[in-house]
Amino acid sequence: MKDLRILYHHRTQGRGAEAVHISSIVLALREMGHHVTVLSPPGIDPMDPAASAPVDKSKNVQTSGVQSLWKLVSRHLPNFLFELAEIAYNVPASRRLAAALDAEPYDLVYERYAFYLVAGARAAHRRGIAFVLEANEVSGIPNRARRQAFPGLCARFERHLFARCTGIHTVSSYLRNMILRQGVPESRVHVVPNAFNVEKVRGIERDEALAATLGLAGRRVMGFAGWFDRWDRLDFFIDVFAQVRARHPGVALMLIGDGPVLVDARRAVADRGVAQDVVFTGAVPRAQVLHYLNLLDLAVLPHSNDFGSPVVMFEFMALKKPVVAPRLPPIEDVHLDGQTARLFTPLDAAQCRDAIERMLDDPSEAQAIADRAYALLTDRHTWKRNAEMILEAAGLARP
Repeated sequence: MKDLRILYHHRTQGRGAEAVHISSIVLALREMGHHVTVLSPPGIDPMDPAASAPVDKSKNVQTSGVQSLWKLVSRHLPNFLFELAEIAYNVPASRRLAAALDAEPYDLVYERYAFYLVAGARAAHRRGIAFVLEANEVSGIPNRARRQAFPGLCARFERHLFARCTGIHTVSSYLRNMILRQGVPESRVHVVPNAFNVEKVRGIERDEALAATLGLAGRRVMGFAGWFDRWDRLDFFIDVFAQVRARHPGVALMLIGDGPVLVDARRAVADRGVAQDVVFTGAVPRAQVLHYLNLLDLAVLPHSNDFGSPVVMFEFMALKKPVVAPRLPPIEDVHLDGQTARLFTPLDAAQCRDAIERMLDDPSEAQAIADRAYALLTDRHTWKRNAEMILEAAGLARP
């Protein structure tokens, strides 16, 4: 089969996890020999290495020009006006898509889902080009950071969009089930969790100087990393840690990151009398995150949402860190309890504590679990494999 010409269309701010996902897929497709053009909103470049920093989740992140405008609109526009702007965006997007598709022939349009965005599907449909959608969320998901103003209207746009998809990739079975309830044929909707490039961790060794600086030298460390929001339930994690510490007095907790609940987490640590055994790193530069994660002996995901595929989970797997995580759909789409992770009923403190203590009490078995998780990652959850699945969904995979 010939090398393919692929148009990647998105309407994101092109930073943080979004940029990592977009650039990783694009690079994987290019490494397979395909020509990929990225069509972004004006002034956005997710392929820029600097885009790995989040656009709006830390006051320390600086933006300029058009990126500052997108950031301002995203953070401060009232929800109903923001959604009207999302609908209106289809007009300039249609013009830019038409210009791109008329300028050269494409075999596939691949698009990252965005609320109300139908321009890509319509443009591809009119030209008879395969269209594959990557859906990281859909209308009606619970506990979304930005509440929807017009969920019924958004669902109508989605039905129009889904009817024009050659294939749909979702990051979790939860999202797949939501899409299937809209009448989309099962054969067109595929669960494709996030992934990781293990080359990024090659050569990374435990940084003893960093451990000493953080007061963790010689200690067994459990922890979690991310942008700490309410659904991460750090309060739950701190409660469990206090119970584990009572039986394992040498263990320490490291929380890597920043976020709106960090003040409450610090207060909880003080209230439970475990402050001397807890390290808050604050925001860490993206280039240094893996070095911090590598100080962990045990990685714990205290909680998450039902629909998203946690990127940090794959980073833990790549670093061969034993994982304890809740039995949520995106987690169970990847892990099997006792084989590649220890899983617990969400927010069940006794089960979470038991899973952690089993890992701490049997380090050899914990490492065996981590090794199996690494093998799973390299076999099924690489960006190259995800890129191959895009072409399979479009009916364009090489024989």
